[in-house]
Amino acid sequence: MRLERLGLSHFRNLGGESEFELPPQGLLAAVAPNAAGKTNFLESIAVLLRGKSFRAPLAACVAWGQPGFMVWGDVTGSETSRVAVRYQADGGKLRIEEEGEVVSLLPFYARYPYVLFVPEDTFLFSRGPAGRRSFLNQMLVAHTSYLAALVQYYRVLRQRNQALKSARSAEAVGVWTELLAEHAAEVWRFRRGAVQFFAGRTEALYQELTGERRELSVRWQPGAQAPEAFTDELDRQFSASVRAGHTLTGPHRDDFIILTDGRPVAAVLSRGQLRGLALALKVLTYQYLVQVCKREPLVLLDDALSELDETRGAALLNHLPAAAQIFLTCTRLPRALARADSVFALDLRRLITVPNRERAAA
Repeated sequence: MRLERLGLSHFRNLGGESEFELPPQGLLAAVAPNAAGKTNFLESIAVLLRGKSFRAPLAACVAWGQPGFMVWGDVTGSETSRVAVRYQADGGKLRIEEEGEVVSLLPFYARYPYVLFVPEDTFLFSRGPAGRRSFLNQMLVAHTSYLAALVQYYRVLRQRNQALKSARSAEAVGVWTELLAEHAAEVWRFRRGAVQFFAGRTEALYQELTGERRELSVRWQPGAQAPEAFTDELDRQFSASVRAGHTLTGPHRDDFIILTDGRPVAAVLSRGQLRGLALALKVLTYQYLVQVCKREPLVLLDDALSELDETRGAALLNHLPAAAQIFLTCTRLPRALARADSVFALDLRRLITVPNRERAAA
């Protein structure tokens, strides 16, 4: 997949309206000072491909004093399509179009995969399991059947939880239990496969990126004691679920962990080491999408080099896929990039505008 052209209208501080062509291959370094809005550029691409931001409500993406924003682009896969996302702050109206027609979200997400690294990914294993489930979901939406199963699982989960409020026996919610188990099995099949993909590759890639030899064990932790007999487990938990007011186990409680020397990595590794581990997982995510899903994702890297020394920064750059279209934000162009032939620089300072409220305060 390639993003050939990107257009912006009143998106955050990236100018009133602008449109520009993008290099079809290689690395585009978007350069701007700290706190100037570098992340906004990557965010606009994510909004184009998902209709939502990875960090804020869409209302926060509207430029100061404007009624809404629009992001559009020419995206090439098997064919080239004009994709557009329009958002009106009044009423929160969102429209996602492909060739002028409103899209069906499940195939749309699968057609336009991307891999995103943001500095907050450093804390992927320092915080709760919800972030790690989200990490898996963002990767696995490239499988249309996975996203369909996940949507149906949560729909049935809400209905079962509602039924638990008045149910007097496990049989009273039996229909919802059976449906929940059916969709859970599909979600687990994909998540287990993704974690197994990481398990066989993370340790070696971490060593290549960081130069540090360390034992790393990636483990899948399903949100049920016996996924293969999930229906029976739900029936046994009926009374406890009624008391709690919700279903106690299932994919909504899934997790995956990484251990080093038998201990969770968050308890052993430094912040810099955790960042290196997160970057390794992002590189592996790209490999999974190409090798398993047979899709070529965009790669979006927000300040990925900022806390890496020159050696580790060069190692990361050497492991970025040569065939991919990569977008990297940075405060200055690193020497390793400045010498490369397939690197293009975009000076974001020519796009960034200062809102009137900030001018007035200056």
